[in-house]
Amino acid sequence: MKNFEDYFSRQEIIERLCKIRVKIANNRNKKHLIHQLTESKSFNYHTKEKTLINSKTSDLKSEFSRYQRDLLIQLNEILPPRRKWVRLGRNSRLKSDNTPLSSTDKNLLSLKKTISKYESKSSKESWFISLNEFIENIQYSVLHNSVSISSPIVIPKLKDEKIKGTSLDPFKKNICRPLCLFSLKDRIILSIANKFLTMLFDNYFLKSSYAFRSIKNIDKTATLSHHDCIDEILNVREKAGKKPLWVVECDMEKFFDTVNHSIIRKLYNKLLIKAKSDFPSTNVDLANNIFFEYLSSYCFNKNVPKSSDLEYWNSYDIPNGEFGWVGEQLLNLGYYKNLTIPRIGIPQGGALSGLIANIVLHEADKRMESLNINYLRFCDDMLILAPLKREANLAKKLYINSLQSLKLVPHNFPQNDIYYRNLISKKNIAELWKKKSKGPYKWASPKDLGFAWIGFVGYEIEYNLNLRVRKKSLKKELSKQTDTVQRIYQAIKTNCRRRPGYISESTINRLIGMAVGRVTLKNYQTIQNELCWKNGFKKLTPNKYSIQQVKLLDRNRNKLYYDLKKNLKEKEKNSDSLSIILDTQNREVINYDKPFSYYFQIIERSQQNQNE
Repeated sequence: MKNFEDYFSRQEIIERLCKIRVKIANNRNKKHLIHQLTESKSFNYHTKEKTLINSKTSDLKSEFSRYQRDLLIQLNEILPPRRKWVRLGRNSRLKSDNTPLSSTDKNLLSLKKTISKYESKSSKESWFISLNEFIENIQYSVLHNSVSISSPIVIPKLKDEKIKGTSLDPFKKNICRPLCLFSLKDRIILSIANKFLTMLFDNYFLKSSYAFRSIKNIDKTATLSHHDCIDEILNVREKAGKKPLWVVECDMEKFFDTVNHSIIRKLYNKLLIKAKSDFPSTNVDLANNIFFEYLSSYCFNKNVPKSSDLEYWNSYDIPNGEFGWVGEQLLNLGYYKNLTIPRIGIPQGGALSGLIANIVLHEADKRMESLNINYLRFCDDMLILAPLKREANLAKKLYINSLQSLKLVPHNFPQNDIYYRNLISKKNIAELWKKKSKGPYKWASPKDLGFAWIGFVGYEIEYNLNLRVRKKSLKKELSKQTDTVQRIYQAIKTNCRRRPGYISESTINRLIGMAVGRVTLKNYQTIQNELCWKNGFKKLTPNKYSIQQVKLLDRNRNKLYYDLKKNLKEKEKNSDSLSIILDTQNREVINYDKPFSYYFQIIERSQQNQNE
């Protein structure tokens, strides 16, 4: 295994930098699609970005605004401006199988080629000189063990829709999650450190752990993902045949916000002893410094703003804001005498937090291994499948004990069998889905007094092997469709500068792209779905439930699209707001149905592939 410092090659640092810059380019592209439709200043991202970059610190309301400004300035200083990026030739825009690269991959390749071009000429451009200095600074800090990770800024992410006017009612709270953002230099260092430490420790983790891994899946085509969880569940269910399985689900309350730093350090050092024995020639001291710097940079109970910090919450326009926690439970469970001295909680969104989740929960994984059950864990979500109820109960108790020894808080389980029997007799299955931790309950036909469906990692799996999308995930996609169209309505409400044909075509292309990828009439049979909703549910099988779901998505999208077209025609008749004509050509009439639909891309193509 390579030494830690060898991971910090020039190309590796450039790769990480380019990915950050391309993510910003993609976000700009989404804003640009809206900006093209309207002259409204509120949708002019060019002006907004210039204003942000030129703003004084005192003029910026929130820490996040200051962070965005500083990040943009720094990236502009060390990377080439967008207009100088190399234009890719036709062959460069294609993968080895002649399918087109995604827009993200095209931008990434274009930016890397641009940097290589200037590098080959030993460029004297100021951005290129600054880039070299930035890379050398990171390499020097790592090599000389002088990395110091600064505390991240904490951004409130609302869990639900914002409650407005809450200042009138102090009992209503806008509960948020604390997302953490590190400086650009720290992000690069932490990302590469995470890659090294994941490679170093990954063979010690068990096959029951599926998230944040570096090992390949069973087909050796990609790293483990939530789709591999589904394959395993289907395999277990198929082997059980007609016999019922007993299921236990466990989710932890505020996992990242409750991990104890002393426990992390202890478990990390145990794995480190193994790694030093297995890789005696690999120097891990430099990585250790960064890992412990990361822990020292943040803990929930010391770094997260309190609900009484009104200036903080006002800066994000969140009245009665509060970061939800489980401090009371931590005290009631006897984990701590007080919550001011220990360091508790790791950064949500930090590069090393996924690895830390695996390090900590590896202790629980090991205790499950000796039992006669099938056990799967995806980050802090756990599923137990057992052939007998008593085995499921034993596993559940052992797992809860493991979490308690780690000072973690599982969501409460319904405590008795009567609860599950009542749900079945009253056919109140929806009540079961509300519980984040539950079981053991019987996974079998309702005729056998069982629950037909279980849910895990965004899917729902029926006892007879049918798959469908979890209801929460389905609702989220429906809401995303509506939000996308509503934002376009807002943009064209005033100062619209495009004709109806252009607006409706732009809208449907956005909806199609986020749903099933960049599908066209030329590639709809062969496109490999990229970053889109369909790709997150590629294990869906054709059955009456999944077909009903994807048809619902198609109907909702079509309704939004055709309602928009109708409203645009009315708007054009009754207003001059569409009188500025930049779109005079006769547009090709396309029926955005089968080739572009969820149904075709998810169901029909799946059936075609099975028949080939």
